[in-house]
Amino acid sequence: MKKFCTLLAVLAAICAGTAQAQVMKKSTVRHDVKADGQTTTAIEAGENQTWWGYVGDATELSGTGINKNDTYHCAIYLTGQDDMTADKKIQAVRFSLVASHVIGVKVWIANRLPTATPSADNTLWVQSVAKDDLGENIDVALDTPLDIPAEGLYVGYSFTITSASTESDQYPILVGGNDHPYGLLVRTNTAIPNWSTLYGQGFGSLSIKVLMEGQFAERAVVPSFATENHFVEKGKQTDVDLMLTNNGQSAVSNISYTIDDGQEQTVSLSKALKPFATDYVTISVAADATAQSSTKTLTVTRVNGEANQSVSPSAQFTLNTLDQFIQRNVVVEEFTGTACGFCPRGMVGMEKLREKFGDRFVGIAIHQYNETDAMYIANYASLGFSGAPSCIIDRTMMTDPYYGDSGDICNEFSWAMEVPATVAVDVVGIIDEAETEVAVTASVTSLFDTSDLRIEYVLVGDGLSGSTNAWTQSNNYATSAVAEEDLKIFARGGKYGQSNVIGYVFNDVALAWAGSSDVEPLGKLTGGQTRKVSHTLKLPTKATMRNALRKGTIHAVALIINADGTIANAVKKQVVDATGISSVTTDAPTATTQRYSIDGRQLSAPQRGLNVVRMSDGSVRKVVVK
Repeated sequence: MKKFCTLLAVLAAICAGTAQAQVMKKSTVRHDVKADGQTTTAIEAGENQTWWGYVGDATELSGTGINKNDTYHCAIYLTGQDDMTADKKIQAVRFSLVASHVIGVKVWIANRLPTATPSADNTLWVQSVAKDDLGENIDVALDTPLDIPAEGLYVGYSFTITSASTESDQYPILVGGNDHPYGLLVRTNTAIPNWSTLYGQGFGSLSIKVLMEGQFAERAVVPSFATENHFVEKGKQTDVDLMLTNNGQSAVSNISYTIDDGQEQTVSLSKALKPFATDYVTISVAADATAQSSTKTLTVTRVNGEANQSVSPSAQFTLNTLDQFIQRNVVVEEFTGTACGFCPRGMVGMEKLREKFGDRFVGIAIHQYNETDAMYIANYASLGFSGAPSCIIDRTMMTDPYYGDSGDICNEFSWAMEVPATVAVDVVGIIDEAETEVAVTASVTSLFDTSDLRIEYVLVGDGLSGSTNAWTQSNNYATSAVAEEDLKIFARGGKYGQSNVIGYVFNDVALAWAGSSDVEPLGKLTGGQTRKVSHTLKLPTKATMRNALRKGTIHAVALIINADGTIANAVKKQVVDATGISSVTTDAPTATTQRYSIDGRQLSAPQRGLNVVRMSDGSVRKVVVK
């Protein structure tokens, strides 16, 4: 119990700074760092030793950083209670640092995260590394091996960037693989003054390893899931990627497992999993008998037919059993502005998504980079953007709106689109005759019982353009020759190959936003229940925007927000005007009932929002019930 409480305290301490870490960005440049040390100090593992970390040897790495000068500190946490760290000694540390303008490099081990520059006073071990020794896989040996206590240790390195003039200086921390709760802790002297974890933000884990020494089990396999949520239709099965980490000394050819109290099943690996390595195996998981969201526990019971010796043989995942799959529309909220010289890249990325995915793409361009922007919107959800262009997909993944993390934002969008939604949503927006405000009504249906859901509304405009300075887009690509075909319109010789672009037509521009504190909450929904929520948003009043808006180019967006702040589903529909829409009169209302009529004809059970009524003469009338 004491060990468990210690781990909780560690998580609480490092998670407290999560929000500050949102200033960290990931580079699009990939580093293929080799597995073996490159310097003359390369250390090979001996008997009862192995190099170990949260990132595997063959993993492609990328850089992360704050894109400015600062002193960085980064670390991982060793629990002292798992297969690889319990009762082990640390003999050496291996890390990579390929930044060009770097000084003051120190590698260190501490029993608590240092709040000042690591030194002999606040760490258990610290060693300076000369600039000439930097590069890929720098191996630094300890003079005396260090025991890992049951309370765990932090292993990290610190350095100062003196000029963020190259990609390697802007994003100097090398990361790779999957996110791990203890895999990436960061602090800087200025931008991120408190230690923060980047777990769950898609950065992966810190590329750092320790040379462990001790007795390792013969057969020890730890399961985990890269994706926590999995979806399956009732009566069917779904394939799930199960990640296996071999913490034993023997190669693994097959495993046996149970899910909850179910029957033990055995699966063979396509190729043997080497000792202290990680790989994936696909397993089949059956749907629950009823539509629901349930937490499952998978336990690896046997390894090569013998008992699994790991101290961490189990992992949990969420299985969402659905009566039917509902299409998910994917939201991409982009941080942009006319004074942002690299934002044309984001504009091209958003147009590419719009053209390729049609209505499945719910784009919202948030012009908040500069207040001189004609499309500047002062009030919008705080999403943690720190640089432009940036975007966030379904409020889950922060990435580049053109390159994504994979090199093409369309890949990330496609992956998000494959995840079924658990709520269906539709929206109607009606603009008033004065064209000053839009009444929106969303209908939301949940497939099964939900936790508290919230709703946000956005009005977005297409085809916006102007000829004044407020509409002029800065363009840093004007003097470049770019390789990407779709970016060439902004490069030297392209259609918009000027440093200041006049006449560009902007789409998906956020015009107005109503947050969950403004809109009636959806609350908890039971399976199959539909709720309707209405709200009125005012259109921009500034002449620059009013003159650019045209009928048929304004859309209403409804965002359904999960309890954890991510987007459950969304929809975007063109706003209709009030022409031909009749008001509904109320005849003799009572405390419990109301009768509604149009042109003398009584309506049966009209719904709040927009109703379409077929009259006796065959004509169709639009009716709004408020």
